[in-house]
Amino acid sequence: MQAGYKFLVRMLCGLCLVGGFAACQKVDLPSEEGEDTEQPGQTGDKPGNEGHEPGGADEPEEEVPLPPEYEGAWTVAGILSEYEGVDLDTDYEEMVVGYIVGACDRTLKNALFTIDEIRAADVNSNILIADSKDERDASRCMPVELKKGTDVREEANLVDNPEALGRRIGLLGLVKTYFKVVGLKNVAYHEWLTNSGDVEEPEPEPEEPEEPEGPEEPEPTPDPDPEPGPIQKDTIIIDSQPGHIEGGRSIGHK
Repeated sequence: MQAGYKFLVRMLCGLCLVGGFAACQKVDLPSEEGEDTEQPGQTGDKPGNEGHEPGGADEPEEEVPLPPEYEGAWTVAGILSEYEGVDLDTDYEEMVVGYIVGACDRTLKNALFTIDEIRAADVNSNILIADSKDERDASRCMPVELKKGTDVREEANLVDNPEALGRRIGLLGLVKTYFKVVGLKNVAYHEWLTNSGDVEEPEPEPEEPEEPEGPEEPEPTPDPDPEPGPIQKDTIIIDSQPGHIEGGRSIGHK
């Protein structure tokens, strides 16, 4: 009897323990109307990825390196930001590197980005440069003055040099207000750069082919010395007939 009582007590204790563990488990109650019951980490967007897709437009473009001698030169975005709101009556000489993307027809609002437009407007006095050769937003471009009679105007104006559109160029000039925005004037030096970041070397002028030399004319062979002939002696003729010399005397031969 005592053994059965102990067994019954053990069974009751075991049932209490099982009931206690069950009470500690989380119970999902039905949600109220319109309330989301989805728990974090189950489904849905991952945190931190809202509105961004891999490879999207938010990724910055790969920066093209500059030649060693251009270290410290401004990008277009950098120089526009640096001199925004600055009194540009003072001369600030700066080096800037960018791609030629267009030109302005009397105002920045009339920015032209195609050769046909630029030639139709006959704009050869300025160019627009930007950090991307595909830039079409005039507010991200810097106007550059091309003074008449300068090398940079001769080589970079897009009316006479349509192949310069999209080329990379380094410019040294004065930061001035141009077309009512930050621009570059009085360009003292310019240099063409490659898209890989090197200074573009001028193409060597083609050498004119040398004319093939014809066969040398043989020198004339001198005539051999003629064989010496018999030596001719002067012949003295003696007249044996008597002669008469007027006013003289007769002579004769005995």
